[in-house]
Amino acid sequence: MELKSRAKINIGLHVHNLRSDGFHNISTLFQEISLHDSIKIEEADNFSCKTDCGNIPESDNFGTKAFRIAKKLNPKLPNVSISINKVIPMNAGLGGGSSNGTAVLKGLNHLFNLSLDKNTLSLIAKEISSDSTFFIDGGFQFGTQRGEKLEPVKNIEVPKHILLIHPNIKVSTKTAFNQLKNHLLNENMDINLSKLLRELKNNNFNSKLFKNDFEMYVFETHPEIGAIKLKIKDFGAQYASLSGTGSTVFGIFFSKKDLLKAQSFFSPHYSTYYVNPI
Repeated sequence: MELKSRAKINIGLHVHNLRSDGFHNISTLFQEISLHDSIKIEEADNFSCKTDCGNIPESDNFGTKAFRIAKKLNPKLPNVSISINKVIPMNAGLGGGSSNGTAVLKGLNHLFNLSLDKNTLSLIAKEISSDSTFFIDGGFQFGTQRGEKLEPVKNIEVPKHILLIHPNIKVSTKTAFNQLKNHLLNENMDINLSKLLRELKNNNFNSKLFKNDFEMYVFETHPEIGAIKLKIKDFGAQYASLSGTGSTVFGIFFSKKDLLKAQSFFSPHYSTYYVNPI
């Protein structure tokens, strides 16, 4: 079985109070995008989970985690060989690992007729990572709590021209959350979804509802990333932001011509990807 494991971007990301489980509550708009890894799952005598980049130990791979969770629920589940062809940059704020884990989970469910419904898949995905639940359905969704409480966004579409710029900088998600303790969090901020969607429908990306709280820390510690955001807006992006905790910056364009000009400027220096919303 061969699967596509797509990436995501965050349109606005607000960090709220610290939860009793050690995570923070958040509010964000998740948008699935066309950039994807390719995953192959085959029945095998012994379990294995390999990537072609060589940087992810098998024990740490979210594909391995997904298999172990599924195996615990279904002890008779056969061993499989999982091969992941990585295209989505790692530690980039694009949800590549979370997407891989969910794709493996959905693949196992289909391949071995496990009969897990969407609610069960969502509960299992939550054990893989905070973002993994989003990839059960993907598309365009509003996420709260750890990001696993999701509400589909209908009748609104994000402009279809999106440019990703990924500098060769690693940002630790754990460190980024820890550093937010030094900043004022949105503990009392009511993220009104209907207002957010109304402004999005009017292409009003200037609202504070669309800011990413991690930019405070990431731009301060890595000014180069902040400079990318400013420059991409100079090329005509209607909206530019850090995705997740970074280090990827994305720009949303109405004009493909403007996007290609920006890509031509950034490509000699950084990895760039012209993608579309799913």
